[in-house]
Formats: sequence, C-alpha cells, structure tokens
Amino acid sequence: MRYAWEVRKIRPYLGDDVGDDELYLASGRRMPTLAAALVVQARQRTGLTQAELAERAGTSRSAISAIEHGKRDPGLERLQTILAAAGFDLLTRLAPHDNHDGILKALGAGTDPQERQARAAAMGDFYDEARAAMADSRPLLRR
Repeated sequence: MRYAWEVRKIRPYLGDDVGDDELYLASGRRMPTLAAALVVQARQRTGLTQAELAERAGTSRSAISAIEHGKRDPGLERLQTILAAAGFDLLTRLAPHDNHDGILKALGAGTDPQERQARAAAMGDFYDEARAAMADSRPLLRR
C-alpha cells in the first residue's frame, strides 16, 4: 500500500493560462477569489460538473460558474452549503497572521521575468525528481 496523493495545480479559470511571471505583473487579469479556488477544488476532487454541483447545492449552474470565475462572492454560509453539496466541510479558525506569502511575492516582483521562469523550471524539475524518487520508495508501514 502506498501513501500518496495526486497533487494537481489548481488555477481556476484565469482565462488563458497565466504564467508565474504574470502573477507579479499587473496583467489586468483578475485572480480568482479564495471561494473560487475552494469551489473548483471541491468540484474537481469529486468529479462533478457545474450543473451537478448546482443541483446538489440548490442553485443554478450559472451561479456556480460566476463563483468559480471570481465574479460573485457567495458569502461564508453559501460557500459552506456549496462545499457540503460536494461532500466537504469548510473548517475555519482564527490564527495569527503570517505574511510569508506576501514577503515572497514582493521578493519575486523584484526579479526579472527570465529569472522567475528559470526558478519555476528548476522547481518543476525538483518536484519531478522527488515524485520519481517517491514512486520507487517502499510504502510506509502501519504500526
């Protein structure tokens, strides 16, 4: 038995694919909301279509689409209802703020696009090597 999860990048509906270098530039494209990312992730994990999720959640397919495109904010209660319809619970808690992502984004904004692309390529190579190494590893044993 292997303990592995398939990890897929989730880029919910950014129009055309947005490269990492565009994330730091004011490209004019709207990034998805947290609600959009959660709804897309829940729907992808369950294999539901927008229409199927909408039916389960008691809403329209166009409402699900608007949420996934970041055009509509469902509010916390409605988001919980939609995620529950996909079979997930949204757990929330208060925690001290961690500005780690903001600091990394600011540091990345100061580098030129070629350097950011080279770093992204190197990181992709590292992930590929790690996945290959883990595929050949022995499974974890239960105690």
